[in-house]
Amino acid sequence: MVIDSIYSFIFQGMHDNDHYLTQSDFSLEGEIATYNATAKRAPSLEIQKIIYSESVLRPAAYLFLGHPPISKIVFP
Repeated sequence: MVIDSIYSFIFQGMHDNDHYLTQSDFSLEGEIATYNATAKRAPSLEIQKIIYSESVLRPAAYLFLGHPPISKIVFP
């Protein structure tokens, strides 16, 4: 879907800008620092959870697995 690609592009831009603003590298510690900066602007806990999944859990899985994890959308 085109909208998903646009949102993904916008989120990636915001995320990379937060790396710049927090002077964080792309290590797991840097991703956590960047998440904290981004989460402060999130309008709800649900959005914070999505950002945490994309900004912290996905990079952690990559470091553990050695390759990008399979993307899944799960709604409890």
